[in-house]
Amino acid sequence: MALPSSGAMRMGADIGVELGNTATSMISLGATAPRTLAGVPSGAIRLAADFYGKASAFVFNQTISSNTNDYNLRNAAIAAGWDQVLVLQATVTINAGVFVGSSSTGSAAFQTGSSFPAGSTLAIINNGSIVGRGGNGGSAGFVGGDSLGSAGGGGGGVVNGSAGTRGTFVPPSNSGSNGTNTTGRS
Repeated sequence: MALPSSGAMRMGADIGVELGNTATSMISLGATAPRTLAGVPSGAIRLAADFYGKASAFVFNQTISSNTNDYNLRNAAIAAGWDQVLVLQATVTINAGVFVGSSSTGSAAFQTGSSFPAGSTLAIINNGSIVGRGGNGGSAGFVGGDSLGSAGGGGGGVVNGSAGTRGTFVPPSNSGSNGTNTTGRS
């Protein structure tokens, strides 16, 4: 959530909460977090003016409503205005009946991308299907000949996450996992 763009601003209830503190917590405008939020690394901070419209995180919510291949969360967030500096709080929902796939065995169907600021989070709400590309078929052998053919190639990945990014995956209710959440770090 961003701070108000005009009007009164309260230290704890507005600025403190934006920084992840409680509304009654004490904050010092000279500390690193408030200075970073205000965009004023040194010198005087104008209490309201330097904080108007500022946010400590970029909230990115996207719904994938049609079939797509090679989805990249980082690229989608940048296209939506994320500056790559703020913490990213992303939720991607895949609608029922929608397939997120891969066009190559060399890339995962759903990629988070890499190099996220510390504290960034990702939630995937999967009501559809995320599928990697199948491997290439093998070659045929010859009847009565010396060649037995060859095995097919391996398939591609499904989800590729960035190291250090906290994520939550909500599988479809018909996946056999009873709709439970899986949370972890990539």
